[in-house]
This record gives sequence, structure tokens and C-alpha cells, in this order.
Amino acid sequence: MDTLLLSRIQFAANISFHILFPVITIALGWVLLYFKLRARVSGETRWMDAYRFWVKVFALSFALGVVSGITMSFQFGTNWPGYMERVGNIAGPLLAYEVLTAFFLEATFVAIMLFGMSRVPNWLHTLATALVAIGTTMSAFWILVLNSWMHTPQGFELRDGVAHATDWWAIIFNPSMPYRFAHMLIASGLTVAFLMAGLSAWRRLRGDRSAAVMTALRTGIVMAAVLGPTQLVVGDLHGLNTLEHQPAKVAAMEGNWQTRGHVPLLLFAIPDEAARENRFEIAIPSGASLILKHDSAGVVPGLNDFIDEHPPVAPVFFAFRVMVGIGVMMIGLGLTGAWLLWRRRDLPGWYLRALVPMTFAGWVATLAGWYVTEIGRQPWLVHGVLTTAEAVGPVPAGNVALTLAMYLLLYVGLLAAYVVTLHRLARKGEGEAARRPVPQPA
Repeated sequence: MDTLLLSRIQFAANISFHILFPVITIALGWVLLYFKLRARVSGETRWMDAYRFWVKVFALSFALGVVSGITMSFQFGTNWPGYMERVGNIAGPLLAYEVLTAFFLEATFVAIMLFGMSRVPNWLHTLATALVAIGTTMSAFWILVLNSWMHTPQGFELRDGVAHATDWWAIIFNPSMPYRFAHMLIASGLTVAFLMAGLSAWRRLRGDRSAAVMTALRTGIVMAAVLGPTQLVVGDLHGLNTLEHQPAKVAAMEGNWQTRGHVPLLLFAIPDEAARENRFEIAIPSGASLILKHDSAGVVPGLNDFIDEHPPVAPVFFAFRVMVGIGVMMIGLGLTGAWLLWRRRDLPGWYLRALVPMTFAGWVATLAGWYVTEIGRQPWLVHGVLTTAEAVGPVPAGNVALTLAMYLLLYVGLLAAYVVTLHRLARKGEGEAARRPVPQPA
């Protein structure tokens, strides 16, 4: 493999590992604030017990997110120098805004949030929790501004091949940013919803009947029931925006080769780029036209209109179906759980057992969505401005392969340690619950 492909795989490995943790902390910060406020208003200990457990999960996720993010930033200089040379006048300030307005806010108050519960007044601890939640969201905002601008660049001009900002408002609120930001925030909420529900269901199946576990379980289920259908609507709007600005990506997502009407919705197929056709299709007639154009006869662009300028079809096609498939399961389980909670106070064992394997489903769906987004942008790094091949640096392929292998070994070890630590935290929580009197839910 050459330097370009190895560098792409290395950056993909870095961002795949990194995104697992912000996608938890973004929403979990707000859930912790909710727990804290409910405890303050109601005076019930179950809310603070839930807070004490999940703030440990937040701390663990926050630490790994920071470390992996620093590693990723170095690659702009080592593997992708052409990126900053061409668009650094825009990317640099946006990354600086993220550090100045978000990361410093998080870093300043996260210590109070984690260690100050019994050392500072309650109002100050609550304020610190709120500011950390705001900081995680602001961090996501600036990163997604830059990422969205790379997909739908606006508000700049090229001078001697270098991008210069002409309208920061247009750069920040570029055409895809609102959809991408909303889509990511809801994805974070769903990730946390099923992490909470799955881990709490596992604890309950093991006999932990504490009120704090049921509180977290109910919170996760209600979040899933609300956010799942909301994501369906936002995802549809995001898809329509992508169709307008990146039709080649949508054509790859749908596996559609010819521009035509009555395009079927492919439930399964094997795209063949050499023959420029699909094999073993299972399809719903006119389904893609109905979804993308809201008209069964609507004309959908095909990949043959973008020969040599469309992304690899198979990875985008299959990743999109993984994301949608998991999303459908999330909606089904969320609505089912909400109905069960409404009809009965306790949840049946079969439903709890169904939640456990969905504990990390948000991770899988988020990664699949990011692969659709990032692979779907190829061959462009900044759409219409800079190709990926133009940005890669002259690093020997052997050096990239060596560091890639080291990264992968490290990330596998860290990911295993993270999951094991969550398991031990849950086991420790069982012991603590057993030693405390169980408060009765209100």
C-alpha cells in the first residue's frame, strides 16, 4: 500500500477511536446536569446515586477523548501538510475557537464536577456540571463547523491556490452545518440512552434492585423513545441537504448507477464498480425516489454521472445500511420500552435481555454514519477545493505503516480496558447498592 492509502487508514483509525468518547460525553454531560437538578428539586437520593455512578463513566470517557484528540491533531502536520497549506487560514481559527471557547471551559470546571461534590457549595457544583455540559456541546459545535465546511465550503476565496476567509458567518453557518450538528447531537443522545439502558438492564438482571439503577434505566428508555423518531426526521432532512450539495455521495449511499425516476430502495445488494451495476438486489420499488424526492417518480442522480469523481461505492453503501438498521432497532426498542413503562411499573426480563446487547449500539451506528460522511466525500478532502491526494505529505510508506500498527495495538488495548472498567464500575455499583438502604421511588 502507498503512503496515501496508509495515511487515510491511519487517520480513519484515529478518528474512529476518538469519536467513541465525545459521542458519550456530549450528551452525558446534560444527563448528569438533569440528575443533579432532579436531586436538588426532589431531595431523593436515587438521583444523586445515579449521578455518582455516571459521573465516573463521564470522567473515563472524557480522559480518553482528550488523549486521542491530541494524537489526531498531530497528523495534520505529519501526514497531511497540504491541508493546512491550502485551507489553514480557515481551519486554524476554527480549531482555535474550539480550544478557547470549549476545551478551556471543560478543563477548568471538570475538576470541580468530578472531585468537588463535598468540597464546594452545592450551587457551585451544579454550575460546574452545567458549564462542562455547555463546553462539550460547544466543542462539538466548532468541530462540526469545520467538518461541515469541508463538505459544503462557503465564504472564502482562493488566492494563489490558498483559501482566504471573506465571510466568517457564511463559513460557520455553511449549508450543511445545521443538519450535521443536529444529527450528531441526537446521535450522542441515543448513544448515551442505550449505554445507560443497556448497562442498567445488565445490573438489574444480575439482581441489583436499587432505585438508582431503575432511575438510569427509565431515563435511558425515555431518551431513546424521544430521540429515535426525532433522528429519523433530522436524518431525512440531512439526506435531502446532501442530495442538493453532494449528489455523488447520495448515489453511492443508494447504490444507484443511472440517473432516472422510480429508483428502488435497495435493502440489500452487492455493488460491482467494475461492471457498474449491483448484484443480488433486494429492493422496494420506487422507494429511494419516494424518500429522496417525496415522489415515487422523482429523478435521483446516478453514479455514472460522476465517473472518476464519486466515492468508493461499497463502503458507503454498506455503512449507510448498518447505520439505518441500528437506528430502526433503536426506535423499536425505545418505543417498546416507553410503552412498557407506561403500562407497568417494572420491565419484563425479555426486554431487559434485549437491551443488553444494544449497550454499545450507538458506537456502531455513529461509526457507520461517520464512514458514510467521510468516505462519501472522496476524492475530495475539501469538496471542490482540495483532493485527498493533494494534501498527503511525503512520509515514507514504511513509517506510516509502523505508526499505524502501533496505533491499532494501543487503541485495541485502550478500548478493551475501557469496556472492562465499565464492567467493574457496574459490579462495584452493585456492591455499594447492596450496602445502602433502597429508597422507595416517588
